[in-house]
Amino acid sequence: MSDLGADLPASRPFEREVRVFVVGGLLFLLFLAGLSLVAFRNATEWAVAENARRRQGEAALVALRLAGSGAAERWLAEDGETASLLLSLGARQAALFDVEGRRLAAASYLPDADLLPERLDAADRPAPGRAVVREALDEPTPLVVVVVSAPGGAGHLRVAFDATALSAARRTEAVLSTVVPAAALALVLLALLFLRRLMRPIDALTQTARGAGGLVGGEPAPRGDEADRAVATFARTVEELRRRTAELEDLRRREKERADALAVTAATLVRSHPGGLLVVDATLRLTEANRPALAALDLSRDALGQGARDVLAAWPPLRAAVESAAQGTPTLAAEFASGEATGGRLLALTAVPVADAAGRRLGVLVFLEDRTATKRLERELSARRELAALGEMSAGIAHEFRNATATILGFVRLAASAESPEARARHLSAIRREAEHVARITGDFLLFARPERVERAETDLDALVAEAVRDERVVLPGVTVEVEGAFGTAWGDAALLRRALVNLVRNAAEAASGGGGTRVLVSGERGEDAVRVRVEDDGPGIAEAEAEKVFVPFFSTKEGGTGLGLALVAKIATLHGGTVSVERSPALGGARFVLALPVAAP
Repeated sequence: MSDLGADLPASRPFEREVRVFVVGGLLFLLFLAGLSLVAFRNATEWAVAENARRRQGEAALVALRLAGSGAAERWLAEDGETASLLLSLGARQAALFDVEGRRLAAASYLPDADLLPERLDAADRPAPGRAVVREALDEPTPLVVVVVSAPGGAGHLRVAFDATALSAARRTEAVLSTVVPAAALALVLLALLFLRRLMRPIDALTQTARGAGGLVGGEPAPRGDEADRAVATFARTVEELRRRTAELEDLRRREKERADALAVTAATLVRSHPGGLLVVDATLRLTEANRPALAALDLSRDALGQGARDVLAAWPPLRAAVESAAQGTPTLAAEFASGEATGGRLLALTAVPVADAAGRRLGVLVFLEDRTATKRLERELSARRELAALGEMSAGIAHEFRNATATILGFVRLAASAESPEARARHLSAIRREAEHVARITGDFLLFARPERVERAETDLDALVAEAVRDERVVLPGVTVEVEGAFGTAWGDAALLRRALVNLVRNAAEAASGGGGTRVLVSGERGEDAVRVRVEDDGPGIAEAEAEKVFVPFFSTKEGGTGLGLALVAKIATLHGGTVSVERSPALGGARFVLALPVAAP
């Protein structure tokens, strides 16, 4: 310490005090480190001693149990309660030895029984009534070995307990015994090397205080310690800055009051507007948006302050309306559907330019109204009305079809009495095919017209898809049906789901075959809540105008089709809490039907 302060002039007591404080702090830290190390080592030794006493007591407990058995060797090797006791105590080895150290019996069910010695060293054989405890931390599994007198004094009981925690404590003690002194020494060396460098900022601060003394008014700084003079100078500087800041704050407040009225009005308008509202400035930056607008466009408040052209790039109609309004042309109540950008929402927008009294354009106001729910309710109401009417009609038609089936079957009986066997067989075959066709249509009508009882269970979709594909390969061998992906299980009625899959695959195969195609692809994708089965073909596809009608009963684009196959698929999906949709296949170019089903019980 004398070397550190030898070159300090008498007029620099503050720096000498800093050096004394730093060195004193280092010495105190060294004292704390040494004290902590000693305390840790003492605690470790105490824990080791306590562990040895506890293990000795546990070994004595085992010996006492064996003494009460009357057959110590057999009880140690075979008794279930003794085994449970040893395992609960964490024993790794246990064996009985005679007075000369030969092993008599061992607990073979313990983990390290195969490592037991055949003989017990003389040093490990305690006198009657005493015990030997030693550590074996170099073993593959660290052990604490306890040897006590065997029951009746006829030998010794040796029990080895798991000492992994004890071994870790010993290793930690050894590491800390080296690391703590080394770290303390390194800290002292670093402090001695950089103490002079650490004083440079203090010197710079003192010099700055000297220079600032002439920039502020007031009384001169007091004489004495340089630290006192620096503090006084900085106090006067802060007071001067406070006075000048108050003057600037007063000017700013007056300017702010003039702008607050307009800002409050604009903010209130944006927040309280029930619909979506966007504010775009004259440079086409999005400056404000209320919560309904952010939700409708799936934006976050991070978009504020960015260019409106970039933020609204996913909604071309909205972007075009903003650009037109910025040029002075408003857009009033225009509807647009933005597809995936807003989750399939239908929005109505009004974009009007904003100008001041002089006619200078200030920006654009955009009002948004979400009409998705209204349109959806209209479609659902229309679909329900149509399904109700068609249900009644299909029930009546099914009744008529059943009557027709009975008539056809009557003709079958009449044809059976024909004289020519060939004619009779030909007529019977034709009538039977017609009857089966009518019966199938009748079943479809009834399934669609009346509520169906769904027997829900965990259903293997992989097996159902395989069956549907196998059947279709037999019916239309000219069409290649491929399967990709994993389908897993879904929660539903296996019979109804099989019917839906058969209808989808057959519809795709017939579309491919009739439209000049040769390929059908069935793929699966599992999500967190639903499994999606995609069936696509390379046929002509479905026109956009007809896409909304394909699931309507009795609507068919195929010659001779009944218009019930896809309608039944839609009803089965609805009964299972799922959905079915149609779109153009990006891979094959034809139609792609997507059946979504829940993966678990709702």
